[in-house]
Amino acid sequence: MFSKKIIAALAVVGVTASASALIGQVNIKGAFADTVKQNVVYTKEDTSKDQQDDGTGKVTGAEKEAYKQKSLEILKDYFNITFEENDNFKFSAGILNEKTLDAIKIQEKKWIQEMYDKKEISKEECDKRLAFAEENDNGLKERVQKIKHGMVQTGWIDDNKSYFFDFNENTKEIDTVMVSEGYMDKSKTKLTISQDQLKSTAEDFIKQHKLGNIEKPKCLIAQKYHVFYVDENDSSKKVEVFVSPFTGKVDGFSVGTYADYEYERATNEK
Repeated sequence: MFSKKIIAALAVVGVTASASALIGQVNIKGAFADTVKQNVVYTKEDTSKDQQDDGTGKVTGAEKEAYKQKSLEILKDYFNITFEENDNFKFSAGILNEKTLDAIKIQEKKWIQEMYDKKEISKEECDKRLAFAEENDNGLKERVQKIKHGMVQTGWIDDNKSYFFDFNENTKEIDTVMVSEGYMDKSKTKLTISQDQLKSTAEDFIKQHKLGNIEKPKCLIAQKYHVFYVDENDSSKKVEVFVSPFTGKVDGFSVGTYADYEYERATNEK
């Protein structure tokens, strides 16, 4: 069973940004090694009974630990972030595809109805949340269809910060990362970041980490606090880089078909 906190996270970002269900199950093959391909998750295959998909998309055991270690590596290597877990900041992982999305929607609507039945929320609030659950499900299903694969989602979340990761369900490569720290602090002031600063920060990050295997980055779009780049010599290599409005530093990125999907959305919104 997945937590209501995680479902809440899904509701917050599912439609407007990267999906963050943090629930489900995936079968990962292989084994971690120092020489594996960059950004790919590998573990020993585990087909024990408690690892089998029960329809809700659970990730447990060795697979969950493998994703946890890979997520920690990405935080450290790309963002220089290390931290200690506690009871309020625990790792969750899972798979998000059309099948599990149906299960998520059913469970979320059940919880909302239970809250109303217990008089914890009003009828108006209940209807509002049920409508959003439906909208959110549609948005996430569209994302899965557009990127043409399910998403193995991992991360940590509490009231002050969250670290979210989407991995390609089939290839196990990282699709997108979002680092959110202090966004709920209303006392924090957003920085004024020029487009030149935004592009410079993003381009330096791309070059430093060889993001998306781009060798010669060319800017496509710079919007607010995110920017899209493509390899000047290979238009199939596209990335999206997010820059924090509070620190001016990179706090997320998308690559591959995920970046293609976000680019399509960005150009349609112009």
